[in-house]
Amino acid sequence: MYEKNRLNTFIFLLLLFLNLLPVSGTTLLANDSGEQEEHDLGIFFSHVWEGEKKIWGTPFRKKTWESPATWILAGAIGGSFALDDGFSRDLRNNTSFSDLNRIVDSDTKNWAMAVYPLATLAAGKISDSYSLSEYGWKLSEGGVNAFIVSKALKFATGRERPHTGKIYGFGEGGNSFPSGHSIVAWTLAETTVQHFKDRKWVPWIAYPLAGLISFSRITSGNHFASDAVAGSIIGFSIGHWTTR
Repeated sequence: MYEKNRLNTFIFLLLLFLNLLPVSGTTLLANDSGEQEEHDLGIFFSHVWEGEKKIWGTPFRKKTWESPATWILAGAIGGSFALDDGFSRDLRNNTSFSDLNRIVDSDTKNWAMAVYPLATLAAGKISDSYSLSEYGWKLSEGGVNAFIVSKALKFATGRERPHTGKIYGFGEGGNSFPSGHSIVAWTLAETTVQHFKDRKWVPWIAYPLAGLISFSRITSGNHFASDAVAGSIIGFSIGHWTTR
């Protein structure tokens, strides 16, 4: 009971801090006439659709493969498969990560990640804050894009989870690759960083938090290292693409 209360307190304080973040400064969006545009569901679904077209179309654009960053990130994902056997197994069996797993890899954290975009949007509407509402819309759009991509890739790859003992069990109806939690966490993190470009300290909080979530997916035994690495890179890319 004590551990659960401590976890709930940690999540509450984290959410409180993140919801206070927009008050400290933001970059407002404006239309061609310089006036602030009010977001609504029509714009929301339009942005989600445009985001999906951008995400799925990126691998088929010549410009994508002309960028050195693409090859570096693709190499990182490919190289991470070498960590799926001994390295991932050692992390799963390391009991020193038990406290980390209880805090970061928990149902409370899952609910926090799901509710945070909606809570931010609701807070913006209630307080009549355009900047807070806009941030909430961006988080929601990125979260939906991340969810769709995650489910589609999991279905396409069908990789088994680590507990089955099949290290490279692709095409067998599983849902391990890539890590959905990593995709969503890094999408929200990069969306936050892009929204608060004028706050240089934001990346130092957003990225480590997302990294902890990705790392805990390995230490908790839910994913292989390559699942988490691929999910992190994909999530970062989604957050970057959908906020440009």
